[in-house]
Amino acid sequence: MRIKGLCFMFIMGSAALQAADLGQHGEVFEIREPDFLQTIYDRLAQKEARGEIEAFRRAQIERAKNYVHRPTPAARLTPAEVYLRYEVDLSMTVNRDLSDHRGVVFARAGTVVNPLETSTFTRKIILFDGGRPEQVAFALGQGNELDVLLVLTSGAPLELMRAHGRRFYFDQDGVLSRKFAVQHLPARISRAGLVMQVEEIPLKSEQGS
Repeated sequence: MRIKGLCFMFIMGSAALQAADLGQHGEVFEIREPDFLQTIYDRLAQKEARGEIEAFRRAQIERAKNYVHRPTPAARLTPAEVYLRYEVDLSMTVNRDLSDHRGVVFARAGTVVNPLETSTFTRKIILFDGGRPEQVAFALGQGNELDVLLVLTSGAPLELMRAHGRRFYFDQDGVLSRKFAVQHLPARISRAGLVMQVEEIPLKSEQGS
């Protein structure tokens, strides 16, 4: 019992030490953080008072219009000088198990999947510079809209659509150019079984330009 009493006194003494008032050391300041939303509102109010909001809005609208009419090229691709043909395998390795909405796994991690095994895509893709008339003429001569996708890497797609009555697409952020490792234009991409065939085609009218 004596041992238990000593233990109890030790525990209570430790608790009392932990709860002891150690006094105040140094000056204490209230914690204050600026309201994030209020800061934004204040800055917007200042800009509006200076007439900057309307100017900013007009600039953004003009920038968006310019981008739609003439998107920014992701990379500068030069005219092809020699004919080049190569193949691109679109197969990919699954890095984790894939399952459907019922939880049934249809592809295990490590499985190699080729989308062309199940795809019925057969259209040709023509990548070209919309600012070069020779390449535009080449692209238009590759077939109709049922057979060909006309994709600009630079130029004004809306102007070309109005001029030729065809749909023109744009290689946003150079996704297709990088995917198919295209360096020179015009390039023709077509299906060849379970791979895609890429051709960089020099145009006589552009030689020496």
